[in-house]
Amino acid sequence: MKYIKLIFAIVVGMVVLAACTNTDATPTTSPELPASTPAPYLPTLFEIKNDAKASQIRLDDPRPNIIFIFTDDQPYHTTQYMPTVRDVLMKDGINFEQGFSTTPLCCPSRASILSGQYVHNNKVYTNTWPEGGARKFDDASTYAVWVKDAGYQTAYFGKYLNDYDSLEPYGYVGQGWNEWGVFLGKNLHSDDDIGASQYYLDFSVSENGSVVEYNGENSIFGADYITRNAVDYISDKRDEPFMLTMAYYNPHSPYFWAERHDQQFRRTGALQAEAYRSPNFMEEDVSDKPQYLQDLNPISVEKIDISYKQILRSLLSVDDGVASVLNALDKTGLSEKTIIVYITDNGLTVGDHRFGLTKNCAYESCARIPFIVYAPSIFPARSDEHIVGNIDLAPTFAELAGVTAPDNVNGMSLVPLLKDINADWRDAILIEHWPTEDGVGSKIPEFYAVRTADWKYVEYSTGEKELYDLRNDPYELENIADQPEHTEIQKQLKLRLDELKKE
Repeated sequence: MKYIKLIFAIVVGMVVLAACTNTDATPTTSPELPASTPAPYLPTLFEIKNDAKASQIRLDDPRPNIIFIFTDDQPYHTTQYMPTVRDVLMKDGINFEQGFSTTPLCCPSRASILSGQYVHNNKVYTNTWPEGGARKFDDASTYAVWVKDAGYQTAYFGKYLNDYDSLEPYGYVGQGWNEWGVFLGKNLHSDDDIGASQYYLDFSVSENGSVVEYNGENSIFGADYITRNAVDYISDKRDEPFMLTMAYYNPHSPYFWAERHDQQFRRTGALQAEAYRSPNFMEEDVSDKPQYLQDLNPISVEKIDISYKQILRSLLSVDDGVASVLNALDKTGLSEKTIIVYITDNGLTVGDHRFGLTKNCAYESCARIPFIVYAPSIFPARSDEHIVGNIDLAPTFAELAGVTAPDNVNGMSLVPLLKDINADWRDAILIEHWPTEDGVGSKIPEFYAVRTADWKYVEYSTGEKELYDLRNDPYELENIADQPEHTEIQKQLKLRLDELKKE
């Protein structure tokens, strides 16, 4: 541990002192990346078991490996505080500026990721039974099933679907997975806005159906468990095409971090960040917003500021995981054979529009997510403004593996777009929400929204509407719904919304 801390202190001191500290999140542009040459991605927490290279037979096989890394409740702009993600994945990958979670809540989003379907089709509306949760999800047709049938080895490590513990038998292994190391939640709080610590410390895991406890002498930080298993998996499967999913719980509340990162984003830490203050932070006048938002009691700015630094600290162990994976790929000779995708399941408000730290809303801070595809030897780096979503991942993984996703998938394979920035693509995406059982999400009425490059239009079950001109009002400060001068554009957006709801 002392050695790891020493490496971390040295490398961060050299590399990250110049890290960007501007915390404003601009919905239509990505954070500006440092102009200097990125340093090596260190520290590397876990090394591969041996330095043997992948076989020539594997290297000659045209099928790429796929590594899918995703976090839980990560605010869009916070990738700028993750040195490896920022200086390697974002710098040398395709950075989709307009990435969205079509239902910005944990379990529904994860169901859409696995199935490629909008929630109104997969029916996983919330996090818990009977409206949602793991029991509501039919896992007979997911990207795991499709790519496994195509001859891929598949592995899932980390958090699966909310309420996973209720599946039978206890420790159930999802269909399509060869390797399974999934957190068991024990007594996770039913209110997902509150969260719990069981995925960070002293947790239990279903390892291919057997329950294993990680506490006492066997203790390991939750994110590091995922990373260690991923590195070992890359080493073990170097001679076979594989689909590896790394589902980190970080930085979900209660925003725990690894001990080695305790000083970061504090006064004495090498990494620094100013308090988050977007133009819509603690928005003063919300009289134009839906009634539920007007009725919310904002939490204190002090609490938001403290939690924000904890979120940034929590993300550093994910960044270490990305570094370890990149190192493992280098050591096995698989770097040019592997496509890495990085997203989060949904965004998170950080005081935006007077929300505390929450999701579920129709605003950019809830629905917009980091969305990176890293494969510089296959797809040249670029910033991309096309509208993409979590529903696009399943059909993308299928096409990369050489198979076609079922016809009932709503998402579009990104492969044509990855190859050609001028490929035909969608002009809009649907965002939808159903009231949750607890938390802020229970106060937000059912809504459907259409997001285009320039506009967002929202219809609530209460009859309330929102319309935002995102080019001129990227922080959604002025709701212009039902204003006479915008009648025509609102009419067009309503027609597009109705079309999307029927898909």
